[in-house]
Amino acid sequence: MDPTSTDSVRLTVPAAPAAVRVARAGAAGLATRAGFTYHEVEQLRLAVGEAAALLAAEPEGEGTLALTFEVEPDGLRVELRLVGDAAPGRRVPTPLPSVAEAVLDAATDAWHVDAGRRRVVLHKRRSDADADDDD
Repeated sequence: MDPTSTDSVRLTVPAAPAAVRVARAGAAGLATRAGFTYHEVEQLRLAVGEAAALLAAEPEGEGTLALTFEVEPDGLRVELRLVGDAAPGRRVPTPLPSVAEAVLDAATDAWHVDAGRRRVVLHKRRSDADADDDD
């Protein structure tokens, strides 16, 4: 995968805590193929896991977690959405737990929570993207 191309990968998993590991694995695999360093891959994997865990809370078996990974010239954009037959009151907790905020702040370059749409968006740049900007 050319890290300078724009590409999109979609992954759908049950909105259940047990499925969070699949979301993390998908993020790690795609980040590796997009040219991220080992440290950046681990940061993104951690951030995706945290965001997925926020959305895939109990009760289990209700709804689907839809992830869209967009490979951008300087990194990745990841959108996680809770869709389907999820319980009507099931939303991203706002405000976020302080641990979740700390993880997302440390592991991504930018993130946004849209509680009404039950969505979390993460942005992670590759470290070599800064060098590309200097050209």
